[in-house]
Amino acid sequence: MQKFFTILVGALIALIFVSEVSAQIRRGHDKVVELTTQEASEMWSKFKSARIAGDYAMGFIITHSPRRGENVEYVGEIFGTRRGDETLTRIRVKKVEPKNSPVSDFILSNSARGGIVWKAQGDKFVEVPKADWFKPLVDGLIYSPFDLLMPYVNWQAVYVGGGRIGQAVYFFDLVPPTKDIAKEISRVRIAITREFNSPAQTEIFDAKGDVVKKVSLGAVKKFDGVWLVRQMFARDEKSRDKDKLEFRSASVRTIIDSSVFDATKKPVEPPRIEFKRL
Repeated sequence: MQKFFTILVGALIALIFVSEVSAQIRRGHDKVVELTTQEASEMWSKFKSARIAGDYAMGFIITHSPRRGENVEYVGEIFGTRRGDETLTRIRVKKVEPKNSPVSDFILSNSARGGIVWKAQGDKFVEVPKADWFKPLVDGLIYSPFDLLMPYVNWQAVYVGGGRIGQAVYFFDLVPPTKDIAKEISRVRIAITREFNSPAQTEIFDAKGDVVKKVSLGAVKKFDGVWLVRQMFARDEKSRDKDKLEFRSASVRTIIDSSVFDATKKPVEPPRIEFKRL
């Protein structure tokens, strides 16, 4: 199996699919040897260009835990595909209670040419301005379209150094190339694991240079021959609120109708896919 076969870059799924060697993550205390300029460049290039074969769909639940107050649960589904050099993601999410809560429905496109986010409004998808990419998917959540789109994988990467976050990682800083994004954030720091070249942690810094959000990798599980992330965590560093994203079911290496990712179509519920429990 190709080492980077199960990593998909350019959307939330960069944190969902991990390579098989993740099952043998070494959590020792051996020294993290610094990369040379060439090695760092090669590592980032491999991370950025990794792909997964076939389409996928996954069911999830998000538990929002405010620093003070009751937990709130959200459920949803995420669909993904690759069309040429474009990564396409569809995500639908809603509150568990009340049962008639409206569904927030997004389509995200990311490529070296840039990212686009659409949100369902009435009987059509409407493009979301970049200034609104940082707003929650649903009121009350921490996760936003920016977290799912991960446009920073196409920004210029600067190698910062090695370290540890439970395991050996290498840090890369990414600075927004445009003023519209720079108004909101000054940089993103991503920690890539030495063992399987997948993001262990992503920190987002505001325009003042303070960390405002942290997204971290959680538990993994082997599913249909592919290592999947079972849990991810997002933390608002100012409010101290947390989101736990847990994947409950999946279908990988499948085929999804292209209309599911077509923002010119009406935002109807995608065709049902047979999921297997994780």
